Formats: sequence, C-alpha cells, structure tokens
Amino acid sequence: MPGYTKVIISNKLVEVIKQEYLPLDRRTYSGGRKTYPIQSIEDHDTNVKRGINRARNQIRRLLECNFTDRYAFITLTFNPTEDIDVTNINICNRLFAKFKKRLAYYLKTNNLPDFKYLGVTEFQDENRQGTIHFHIVCNLTEVPVITIQKLWQYGCVHKALTTSESTENEKISFYLKKGIADPRLNGHKRYFHSHGLKKPITIEVMNLDEFYNYLIKCQPTLKHDDTYQSQVTGETKYEQYYLEDIKELIKYVQEL
Repeated sequence: MPGYTKVIISNKLVEVIKQEYLPLDRRTYSGGRKTYPIQSIEDHDTNVKRGINRARNQIRRLLECNFTDRYAFITLTFNPTEDIDVTNINICNRLFAKFKKRLAYYLKTNNLPDFKYLGVTEFQDENRQGTIHFHIVCNLTEVPVITIQKLWQYGCVHKALTTSESTENEKISFYLKKGIADPRLNGHKRYFHSHGLKKPITIEVMNLDEFYNYLIKCQPTLKHDDTYQSQVTGETKYEQYYLEDIKELIKYVQEL
C-alpha cells in the first residue's frame, strides 16, 4: 500500500487518493487480453450509489475549476399552475431551456459574458408536493435579480453573491449535493452545467516524495483525511488539500 496513487487537481482543491489495488481498467481476467469492467456485472443498486457518489465529487470539482472569483448562487422556483406539471423533470427542463434562450439574448444585447452555470434539480416536498426547483451556481453577478425574475417567468428567483474560497465553496457544494440521491432523479441527470466548463486534472503519481515536495510549496491546508476499505480499491487513503497558490503544482504537472 499504495499500489496506485492518483491526484485530482481542481484549481486550488487537490485530492490525493492512494489505493491498494490498480484501477478496474488495468485488470483483465486470466486467459484474456480484453478488460472486463467489474461494474458491468454488479447489481443496479450498487451502480446507482456509485453514480451518486461520482456526481457528488464532480459537483465540488467543477465548482472549484470554474468559479474561482465572485459568483452568484441562484434558485429558480416554479409556481403551481394547471398548465404546467411542476413535478415533471422533462417539462421543467424544457422551460429552463427556454429561459436560457431569453437570457442569452439579454446577455448578448448588454455585452455581458455568456451564461456559465452548474446546477441541480431538487424536489420541494410536504406542502409543495414535489414541486421542482433548480439550484444554480453561475456567473450572473452583474445581472439584477429583478431582471432574472422577468426572464425566468415561471416562479420566484432568489439570488446571493459569494466569493470563491474553501469554506464557502464547501458550503455551497454541500447545498447543491443534498438532494441528488433522490430516487426521482434516477434516469435523469443528477447535475447539469453549461458547455465548455474546465474539467479537473487527473494524474497518476509514481514518485510520491517528489509530488509532496511540490505540494508543500503551494502552502496547502489539509481539509480532510480518511482511510477506508473498498472491495474495488482495497485499503484506500483519501487526502484533500486546499492551496494558497497553485503555480508550483501546475509546473509539476507540466513536467510529467
């Protein structure tokens, strides 16, 4: 241990994953040259849980990669109406697509940047009886909430501004992730985002001492540290850091 180490770099958020076993796509069954992913024979519930965990991780990573300064956190709600089934994901997604077209025209005519966003679908239960609403991190910092309200048209809009930093981003991503295990999302996207978002950098680390030497130069703060046992990865150690300066680590990646 470790038999394999990967590092996931999402701007200043750095995750180090040391696992006992090689990744699934490195393994083959005896007598064959082709790789057969273990996931393909696992039961449906296990695959759903893994998909949910991947979505949780990716939401935080995309947030860190793409909203590195000031950003807006908005909620788009639907008012109940006889004309619209506000509990139907497909219908609400189509209305969101129409909103994006109106918003795109507004941004273009006002010389503002294209709509960049990362969002989730959530259901409001009890009194709202499963009414859908969207939570979205986006770049609409300069667009007044009253303007977003007029463009949205289907219900209320709530907007808050925040500055990207470790504690705030963790809080926002937790809020985004809290409803993605809802079984009503099965078969639908658990999160959605605009095209062209920056993706995390994933690398395999062969020399841990060299990697940590570069990491230390970035003034890291250890945020999470855990060791767990997995049937897929064996004994696995997870470390999460938040860096003051990413430059030295990017230099390390470029030299690989």
